[in-house]
Amino acid sequence: MTISRPENGSFLHGTSDDSVEERRDRLSRFKENIDPGLGVDMMPMASPKSPAVTHQLYRLDTSNTKSGMFSPTISPGPRQPLYARTPDTLYSFGSGIFRTRTDPMTERLIAHRATQSAKWHVHWRIPTLMALGFFMGVVFALGQHFLYTFLHHRRIEEEEKKFRWVLYGRALAYMSKLAFGGCAVLVLRQRIWRTFKERALSVLSIDQLFGATEDPSLFMNWEVVSNAPFLIAIAMVIWLIPMATIIFSPGALTFGTFLHSETLDLGIPTLNFSAESTLDWRTPVKMEDGSNKRSVMYYNTTDIPGTAPGWFDYYDQPSAELRRIAFLLAYSNMNYPNIKQDARQNACGGSYNCTYEQSFVGPGYQCEEVASGTGATGKLKELGAPFNMSIMVPEGSYVYYAEVDHGTYAQPQTAVFRKGPGGVPEGEPPEDLGVFKAEPVLWIGYSVNSTEWLSNDDPFATNWTHRYDPHIIRCTHMETKYTVKWDFVEPFFNSTTKREYLAPIVDTNFTRWNDGLPNYTADPVPKENFVSPRNDVGLYKKTAAYHAIGDLFRDFIRGHVDLEAPKPGPYYAQVYSDVTKTRLVEKNSEPKANLTEEIEAFYSDMVLSLFSAPEMLTVAKARTKVNRSRLQSSFVYVPKRLWECYAPVIFVTLIILLFGALTIWQDGTTYSTGFSRILVTTRNTTLDDISRGACLGNDPFPMELMHTRLKFGVLSDGTEGEYNGGDGHQGMGGYQGGSNYQGVGHCAFGVASEIGRIRRGVPYAGLTQRKNTQHSTEKETDLD
Repeated sequence: MTISRPENGSFLHGTSDDSVEERRDRLSRFKENIDPGLGVDMMPMASPKSPAVTHQLYRLDTSNTKSGMFSPTISPGPRQPLYARTPDTLYSFGSGIFRTRTDPMTERLIAHRATQSAKWHVHWRIPTLMALGFFMGVVFALGQHFLYTFLHHRRIEEEEKKFRWVLYGRALAYMSKLAFGGCAVLVLRQRIWRTFKERALSVLSIDQLFGATEDPSLFMNWEVVSNAPFLIAIAMVIWLIPMATIIFSPGALTFGTFLHSETLDLGIPTLNFSAESTLDWRTPVKMEDGSNKRSVMYYNTTDIPGTAPGWFDYYDQPSAELRRIAFLLAYSNMNYPNIKQDARQNACGGSYNCTYEQSFVGPGYQCEEVASGTGATGKLKELGAPFNMSIMVPEGSYVYYAEVDHGTYAQPQTAVFRKGPGGVPEGEPPEDLGVFKAEPVLWIGYSVNSTEWLSNDDPFATNWTHRYDPHIIRCTHMETKYTVKWDFVEPFFNSTTKREYLAPIVDTNFTRWNDGLPNYTADPVPKENFVSPRNDVGLYKKTAAYHAIGDLFRDFIRGHVDLEAPKPGPYYAQVYSDVTKTRLVEKNSEPKANLTEEIEAFYSDMVLSLFSAPEMLTVAKARTKVNRSRLQSSFVYVPKRLWECYAPVIFVTLIILLFGALTIWQDGTTYSTGFSRILVTTRNTTLDDISRGACLGNDPFPMELMHTRLKFGVLSDGTEGEYNGGDGHQGMGGYQGGSNYQGVGHCAFGVASEIGRIRRGVPYAGLTQRKNTQHSTEKETDLD
């Protein structure tokens, strides 16, 4: 049987401009050409676009229907299906061939969709989402990196804040996982359909592929592994992305102890002896707490109110505060200066370890060895030494001998004083009252036990068992530039001092007697180098401060220590000096071997010990560069760990993205795995027949059906259009143009024997247009 298609308009419908009479005439001519054996009847149907317009649809009289199916897509010439197939029943499991619908909206939708066919084009949504997913994954990874960089070495005390910052990082990691995983999932969906078109797979494998992101049993299915290795690789990446992003990447941020280091310009304590130059004891300098600053010395004066003409203050003695500082250092027997307990916090600006270097000018003793060895004379005569080697062990009995007061400041000064405090002279003050004419030169002799046994023929073997090496040193009181490097490491500190000797504090020398010895009874020369309280007051007070410290130092080292020879014995030391109370001697009261350096360092430490008393006037503040560090608990970020997690994910996801773009370009369209797509691609009567009894959607699923192999392609059922080649375009009335098509085909899942290859560009429409019927109780309408 053949039925000619109307030349104008779609089958049975015509155009919307036709009159009712024209449509009735067309229907009459159509009925005249229908084979009476088919039992076709007509029924009215409203248009989905114009409900007021009624169309006549045919229906098939099942009583006289021949074996087979009715196709509305009829064209001249023979039709040969791609594969032989046994006709079966469409759309119905009830009585009759077609299931009755009474919903007008559904009928109008069916009539409207009858004119549609598949459009071959790449919709922007899927490619955009794929690219956006990759891009946002990189953005979230960078966000996590920048967050962790912000937290790196940041000390946060509140536990709640720590917890929130950690959650922010994990949230970014989770968002990155979603973005990268979403990109890979979209590519997986595109590739699934390509696999279904190229391979016939069992229903079980198809199930597992659609659930690749939820069902890990996919990786144990050899059929899928062997037939779809790319899909397996992409699925594996989707499963592993959470491990790299959510599990491992937050491990780049930890909370622990680290060494925080920085260099700052801080205020540190320093020594400024020039502050003594401007001090007036009548107007004390106040500290921040309201107490008075303390000077290193006490003054006498010619007028206590300080109002008499020509009045002046002059040096009396070291202050009690300075004595305390000196005694604490000397009696501590430590080889470092005394400092305040919180000196580290004050210098470092908090509970840090720090190092810094500072410079200041103060007093210092410069010592030189002028003679060494038994009977040596060296520079003794040239420099006017008050003694020689003959008094030192082993020739003499002194193991230590010091003369340190020649030319010292006289106490009390030569004058007649009034009764009462202040040292106010009676009448006119003497011209040399309070004048510093010289600073004492220290002459120190000491002998060191070499621990070498004397030979029997040695002249000193009569009394001594070991060889003693005598030395004589000379020390000058100098104004000195100190460069001190402080290294505070809790709970210890270390100071390294470099001394640059500038000039003698009082640059004078004593005249000599005829025998070359200094004449200490006469005034030293030159007289113009005397430092007087009447002239340069600032210089005088600074010189007096230097002298006060030197005066206390000399109290410890003056005197002598006698040593009784071992033969005939007993061997012991007789002490007539406070030097044995200091670190300058060994435990047996004998001087240290490097006494020259020890004296210089001991005096330097006495000066530096002024830092232990911030109330001293000479202690001030200065700014310098401080390198400080401390161990603190805070966030620690290791960028390498983060990017070791993200770099593989970014690289692999980019490869997947490019692979997905290539797949879309090759397929010419985009795919989805939603229910709607599964619905329309499983409209196949073969699937209806083989799945009888499994429509409830419950488990267990029939095993014989689970192992049935299906493929996605063009369904060849004897009612679908065939592709004969050529190019063309799609129109509203079907596919028209240069191609030669006989009808339009349906793409669906099916067994391999009934599936043909999907050709790009072909306008596949779906199953054969539906034929409708009404219940027998309804009144049939005949337009004739």
